[in-house]
Amino acid sequence: MKFTNLFLISISLVLFQSCSDDNSPIEIPEPDSEQSEEPQVEEEVDEEEPINISPDSFSLLSLEDGEEDSDLNPQLKWGAANDQDGDTVTYQLILDYNESPENVLVENLTETQFTITESLERNTLYFWKVIASDNNGNETESSETYSFSTKGISFSETALTANTEFTARRNHSITEFNGKLWMIGGQDDNESYDNVYSSADGSSWELEAENPFDVFNKSNHTTVVFKNKLWAIGGWYSDIWSSTNGKDWTMETATPNFGAREGHSTVVFNNKIWVIGGSEGPDQFNDVWYSDDGITWSLAIENAQFSPRMDHTTVVHDNKMYLIGGTSVTNFSPSFYNDIYVSTDGITWTQISAESSFEVRSDHTSLVFDNKIWVIGGWSAVNNEETFEQDVASFDDVWYSENGIQWSNLNVSESYSPRMGHASAVFDGKIIISGGLNIKQADNSRTHYNDVWVVE
Repeated sequence: MKFTNLFLISISLVLFQSCSDDNSPIEIPEPDSEQSEEPQVEEEVDEEEPINISPDSFSLLSLEDGEEDSDLNPQLKWGAANDQDGDTVTYQLILDYNESPENVLVENLTETQFTITESLERNTLYFWKVIASDNNGNETESSETYSFSTKGISFSETALTANTEFTARRNHSITEFNGKLWMIGGQDDNESYDNVYSSADGSSWELEAENPFDVFNKSNHTTVVFKNKLWAIGGWYSDIWSSTNGKDWTMETATPNFGAREGHSTVVFNNKIWVIGGSEGPDQFNDVWYSDDGITWSLAIENAQFSPRMDHTTVVHDNKMYLIGGTSVTNFSPSFYNDIYVSTDGITWTQISAESSFEVRSDHTSLVFDNKIWVIGGWSAVNNEETFEQDVASFDDVWYSENGIQWSNLNVSESYSPRMGHASAVFDGKIIISGGLNIKQADNSRTHYNDVWVVE
């Protein structure tokens, strides 16, 4: 009984304690004031990067829009394109034949001008614009597209010089060599010359050598540039000379296989020098000789398809040799020609049919310029069927052809005089014409010149 009472008392205490725990308030611990607070991390906000803008607008300056007769190597200018971001600005020059040009002529320019060094085509309309670029790839086109047209070919209105430092003469030669013009020899009605003058501009001439060819005066000779030397061939004699500087001359041979020769023509073709036709005393030739060193000569053909002649010309054009005009004398009676023969090997010569051609002539000059063959001046003495006398005429005409068949006439200045035995050369993008003799039958006068004229 005692055990039972103790058990009940224990049960009651346990239940009482359980009820007491359930009703007790929940204690919330005080925050520890000494415990450090964790730092709060602020969210990062992406800042917008500044926008890099294109260079400012700019304008073209010159050549002016619509300009005509421009030089073939014009300088083009435009305003500077400012870049507000301070970026480096470079320029592209766009130029071609279309109203909306696309051809990039040059790029990465840092200056606001450019001179075109490779000559443009003549008589051609061009369009141009400029694009400014920064180093972030942003671009700005010029505010406008301009056009200009290049000049055609014209004969100068006045002489480049009316009186050069060398005396008036005919049958001299002028050749471009090492960036200068070189005038050699010639004659007037009283004497022949063998002096040498040079010019850097065609206007002012300097005496380089007084008597470099010893006793061999140079008149009705030929000169060519071959293997970095200037060569002088024949002219009454059979001598051949060369020079590396135009001043000092070396006789390469006095006995070439073709003998003495004057009134011949000489060209460089297929890496050889060619001597064609000419005369010795009363005899004219239609032979063709060549040499690969200027000393040893070989006969290509003794009697070519063209008739024997002298005072003709030969030029190289379109990988062919063109022989033009000339004269021959039989029993003191001259015959003049305006026929044209062409050859690709110096052996076979084929006459071509020339349309609207120039009159018969000799002592003219011929050259190749602007991808055309040019024939300048000359003279003829043609029998007049009415008077049975010879009509003697010197010519002041200038002809040109792209193919040797169709020929056009270039207008010349009224101040320019007819002439024969003059000299001409291509120099600095121009044709230079100098000296010669004008025969006037009306007053039986003969006038020699030492002027210089220009075709450009």
